[in-house]
Amino acid sequence: MFDSYILFQTDGGVAIVDQHSAHERVLYEGVLQQLQGDGAPAQRLLLPLTLDFTPPELEAIDEHRELLHWVGFELEALSGRSVIVSTAPNPHPRFEAARCLQELVSDLAGGRFGGWANRLERFAATYACRAAIKAGHHLDPDEMRELVVRLLTATLPAHDVHGRPTIVQLPRAELERRFGRS
Repeated sequence: MFDSYILFQTDGGVAIVDQHSAHERVLYEGVLQQLQGDGAPAQRLLLPLTLDFTPPELEAIDEHRELLHWVGFELEALSGRSVIVSTAPNPHPRFEAARCLQELVSDLAGGRFGGWANRLERFAATYACRAAIKAGHHLDPDEMRELVVRLLTATLPAHDVHGRPTIVQLPRAELERRFGRS
């Protein structure tokens, strides 16, 4: 619905899933596991990206290169303010690697990640938010099913990384009451 919400019937009524919040939750949990394990699978780019960054952003890249690598970005300084990106994560078909990396690096340069214990969680949350399918992106039925299944098997499926609900339930009794059937 509206290329933003997935509706489906449950035993007790109707469930409405926010596709962005749901994908954010799924990615967050996956990235936390990757950051605490061997890292994320990445795809080698056929044509490497060349991106320019500010001096504080370049410092953030150097300081957090390992975190960026763990989520799938392989970066190499070129010259001046330019960086070559040779691998990138691929969390979904509409993923914009350049935009995601630029936003992550901007957040890193802004010092938004705190101490080490908190840093992994904040980094994972920021990555998940930046990399998740957006509201307004059209999903085909198979993509919707896969997202709902992945959400329902998540550790904390009810909320995204910002605390917003991923799923809202509308009980059948409420539907019947609203249509004057109760």
